[in-house]
Order: sequence, then C-alpha cells, then structure tokens
Amino acid sequence: MIIYTPVPPEILWYQSSSEDWEIKNGKIEGVLVELKLKHGDNKAVIERVLSTDPAHFLKTACQPGREIIF
Repeated sequence: MIIYTPVPPEILWYQSSSEDWEIKNGKIEGVLVELKLKHGDNKAVIERVLSTDPAHFLKTACQPGREIIF
C-alpha cells in the first residue's frame, strides 16, 4: 500500500513513548511559556513561548528546549 500525503510520516505513524509527560503553562522571568513536565521528576522542558511580545522570544531564559529545574 502506498500513501500519498503532505503529512510528515512522524505524525502518521506516531507512537507514544513509555514516558509520562504533562503539559502545563508557567511563567519564567514574567514570560508566559508552555512547559512539558515529566511525572516524578523536578525538571521541566520549555516547549514554546506563549507571549505575543517579540522581545520575549529573544530572552535566553525562555528559549524552547531549555531545561528548567524547580
């Protein structure tokens, strides 16, 4: 079978990992961000910046992919 679609294969054949993640909103240095939290851990990873201020995207403290320890 051949599938012709513009959708990337990662989305078509998505497999959830065995890790449990939770998405939460939070503030880092006054900037609203979306955080991905792992259950049973005190670390979070910044998924995306939710602010509409262009200056917030330039702050190194809120860059997506950065790991936060709380």
